[in-house]
Amino acid sequence: MGALQGARVIKRIRPNRRRNLNAQPLQGGKTALARMLVALMVLTAGAGAGWYGWQRVGPDLVAWADRCFMIRTVDLTETRRVSREQVLALLDLPTDRGLLRTDPAVLQRALETHPWIRRASVRRMFPETLAVDVQEREPVAILRTGGRDFLVDYEGVLLAERPAQDDETLPVLKGVDYVEAVFREPWTAERLQTGIALAGLLVQAVGRPPVVVDLGTPGDFVAYDAGFRLRFGDGQFGDKVDRYRQVSDRVFDRWGDRERAASARHVEVDLRFRDKVIVREGR
Repeated sequence: MGALQGARVIKRIRPNRRRNLNAQPLQGGKTALARMLVALMVLTAGAGAGWYGWQRVGPDLVAWADRCFMIRTVDLTETRRVSREQVLALLDLPTDRGLLRTDPAVLQRALETHPWIRRASVRRMFPETLAVDVQEREPVAILRTGGRDFLVDYEGVLLAERPAQDDETLPVLKGVDYVEAVFREPWTAERLQTGIALAGLLVQAVGRPPVVVDLGTPGDFVAYDAGFRLRFGDGQFGDKVDRYRQVSDRVFDRWGDRERAASARHVEVDLRFRDKVIVREGR
């Protein structure tokens, strides 16, 4: 015990490794963050200087490059209803316009404003050609409204007023107001398309164009064939037209005499009921 009192007791103190390890990353993280901020400032300054420089010289550079690809040729697909002059007028290309500053999407929308153009495609073909592909609308029926006749395509789009001496075999639609047809509300377009489809089925079945389809009563489509009034109701037109085809010759032989037209005798063929054909005769 005395020996222990005379001896020097040396206590070895070990460093706190956890604390030292924690301190070093904190200092290194601050340094890394500072470096990132400096780099970001440099990039921002460089971008700003580049944008400022582009604002000053960029437009002149694009204009100079555009002159190297001036539009010399407009390659247009063959068209029947729309003339080349009309297409060029819709494109409205400046004389100093090149391909680089030409936006095909803008030109496409301009072309599709024409009533006879259903779809258009515009492509740049370097070094000097603008390729234009036009898909025209085809008239499939005549809309008779307000004492005037208008050509209509299969989507129910009014194309133009029917020229004199035009195709006499197209089916005639009536019962739709001119304003309704122009604005093409969804239900109006659907009625026109249904009327066109019904007329097409009738022509195929009886082969006696032109056929008249009255769309004036919603839910009850009425057609006129050889003076007979045909009531189809709504839906299942294929089956109803087929039933009419099977009896049309006998109906015509009985009521379609030479002396009095069927229309004057008000002969109605009712096809609204399943598996039935009802013929009514009035005065």
